[in-house]
Amino acid sequence: MKILMFSADPTILDKESSAGKRMEEYGKRVEKLDILVLTPHLDIRCPSGVELAGNTKAHALTGKFARFLKAYFKAWRMLGREKYDLLVAQDIEHAFVCWLLAWTRRVQVGGGDTACPMWQMQIHADIFSPYFTRHSVFNKIRAMLAKFLIPRASCVRVVSERIKKSAIRTCNVRTDIACPEIAVSPILTESADLNVEPKKFPEFDKTILMVSRLASEKNVGLAIDAMAEVLKKHPKAGLIIVGDGPEREALELKTKSYKLQANVKFKGWQNDTAPYYKGADIFLLTSWYEGWGMSAVEAMRYGAAVVMDDVGLAGEVVEDGKTGLVVPVGDKNALVGAITRLLENDELRRYLVEEAAKKVQKLPSAEEYYERMVDSWQKCA
Repeated sequence: MKILMFSADPTILDKESSAGKRMEEYGKRVEKLDILVLTPHLDIRCPSGVELAGNTKAHALTGKFARFLKAYFKAWRMLGREKYDLLVAQDIEHAFVCWLLAWTRRVQVGGGDTACPMWQMQIHADIFSPYFTRHSVFNKIRAMLAKFLIPRASCVRVVSERIKKSAIRTCNVRTDIACPEIAVSPILTESADLNVEPKKFPEFDKTILMVSRLASEKNVGLAIDAMAEVLKKHPKAGLIIVGDGPEREALELKTKSYKLQANVKFKGWQNDTAPYYKGADIFLLTSWYEGWGMSAVEAMRYGAAVVMDDVGLAGEVVEDGKTGLVVPVGDKNALVGAITRLLENDELRRYLVEEAAKKVQKLPSAEEYYERMVDSWQKCA
């Protein structure tokens, strides 16, 4: 089977990155894998093209908007030279390019399997969440595009049951087009090294951790607001924030305004987050929306009790009161209550950690993950 994939992840061009290695694993299981990497600009450390393995190649296409046109024309030329069994789109914009390729080739070349390959639409974000569409005009456009594209895709892959349900609801609005098969395949998480030395913060009696990009959709400010209340009863608790992003300065200013500098620590970007997970008692995820929530799974693997908003894998992997605590999105009082419960009830915290460990053991292994993905491609093609 020959695959032509569209991706927005420039780290694919780095052979040593987790994304680059993941693409090589895909390539081992198919006859050929070509990847068009669409990125606004190219990191100086990344080449414009790279051969990841003998049958796996990645090509960079840059430009704010030009990258989509470049991808369309390059893919058109590639389809003219070689028969690909499946196009795979990892973002909504890429799915539009795939649909356009399929439609124009059918019109101009006359159809048929060789002229118009099947295409898989992948959805990694909860694009139909009201919080997603409120976040930006571009997100509203993406949601509108998705409503148009889902019924027209050959098949759809989503990362959570939550997204599958919303995609089916959207597809069922159309009565003139049959809904394609929608497969759920969670994001692959790395196996945990449980022997890692935990990062200790002896100034705190309980350590609360966040590992997140510091961007508005992650709503890290809610965690700081909640800590201002939690610390009134538990002044020796501490919040460790690992990650960086455009909101960092504003979040640090908020921390200072509450006078919480002694209890809220910003640790910036860390290449190795395992010691932080291993040393945490509680893990927080406060995003407005998530497709999956890989950091929550990693926290569960390392033994931190998870408190999270009702997004992504909540209800599917993090079950309220069983494998974690789930609170309504953006509800500060509920978040304060959940954190306080775990700070005051070690027995509950241990129970959640034990049940979470059992839950994550049932998630697909790396080999199962790759087999599922390739199987979905074969069925779609």
